[in-house]
Amino acid sequence: MPLVRLSDDDEPAPNLAPMIDVVLVLTIFFMCATKFSGDERKFDIELPQVNAATTVGATRPEIVEVEASGTLRLGAAEVTIDELPARLRELRLAQSDLAVMIRGAKSVPHGRMAEVYEACRTADVRHVAISVQTRTDARGGPPTSIRK
Repeated sequence: MPLVRLSDDDEPAPNLAPMIDVVLVLTIFFMCATKFSGDERKFDIELPQVNAATTVGATRPEIVEVEASGTLRLGAAEVTIDELPARLRELRLAQSDLAVMIRGAKSVPHGRMAEVYEACRTADVRHVAISVQTRTDARGGPPTSIRK
């Protein structure tokens, strides 16, 4: 780092401007490269807890959220159970290896979750996962999933 001498009587001091520039550029780079909000945290859903689960593979899944009231969301859009297979079929045509993650609240009846799973099967989606939270992650860790 070059030293700057302001006058003959002053002690030489390091020039901090280049270091500050580099730190700001790195900060901007990491801000742009980091995803700030996860798709799974858009809506407050209490996930069911299990003892062990595996994580979803490398492909980014489409998320179907099932609220306790039975309301369905595909991404951020609200859909009905009758619209879900057609919407998933459109997505599968655009992406042949489409993966779907079903996030159901803990209090959602099993029959409603079965309807959502059947809608995925009707749309020929081959990779379906159910989002759960392990008991050790219940204190705030990220949700994991069980893949079918």
